[in-house]
Amino acid sequence: MNFMPLSKNHQKWIRRLHQKKYRQEEKAFIAEGRNALEAATRMNLHSVKEIVIDKNHEGFIEKYFSHHRISYNESIYTCSKKEMESISTEETPQGVLLICDRTELSFEKLEEKSDTTLVYMEKISDPGNLGTIMRTAAWFGIKQIILGPLCVDPFNTKVVRSTAGAIFSMEIYCSVNPERLFQFAQKKRYTMIAAIPEGGTPINLWRKKRKNIIMLGHETDGLSGEIIEKADQRISIPGHGSVESLNMAIAAAIILHEIAGK
Repeated sequence: MNFMPLSKNHQKWIRRLHQKKYRQEEKAFIAEGRNALEAATRMNLHSVKEIVIDKNHEGFIEKYFSHHRISYNESIYTCSKKEMESISTEETPQGVLLICDRTELSFEKLEEKSDTTLVYMEKISDPGNLGTIMRTAAWFGIKQIILGPLCVDPFNTKVVRSTAGAIFSMEIYCSVNPERLFQFAQKKRYTMIAAIPEGGTPINLWRKKRKNIIMLGHETDGLSGEIIEKADQRISIPGHGSVESLNMAIAAAIILHEIAGK
């Protein structure tokens, strides 16, 4: 296995990928850690362009590819621990950093072939919440996620980290406005289900339809009035305590668990 030293200019280019506009321009994103490496080399949705490791992990990389019998012909760079800290997005780098292709999926592709359960997120703003919801959706077998124009970038490094590798098996359709979503749902005969804090059908009493799109809104403001008004159904999670609301990722997990079990 050939390891190449990481140049200063290359380090600078990687640091640019910490920013959304450069990730979009370069059609690339950063993933870090051994879990990300395993997921990325097991799936082929977002292919690995480069691997950067600190010198203490050279042996691990050689053993990993040999053990899994994976042939990897792309570039592998090595750097010092200090250099890894300068390019990493983590407070304590794990010593393995991947540069991956940002596979762009057009909504037309989903219109050609879609699963029976989809999740639409209108305005999720917290990277940790988005990543955790994607990870939870993948756990329950949901592989197609639709994001509204005002959602946080799904290739944000905090989102990628929070997915725990699930991003490499997830089809993500970005910047889909509500009007287009409703046109798609009507054409494909999906039931549009709005998750609202209160006043909807209790999730445990809700009856699952054959094809469903679960719609989740902003962490504080929830779904827009437009979506709630046009939804076919509204669901809520009944609570009995004194806490004002649930964390969005927790609420999504409860809803997706109910869907998967019906």
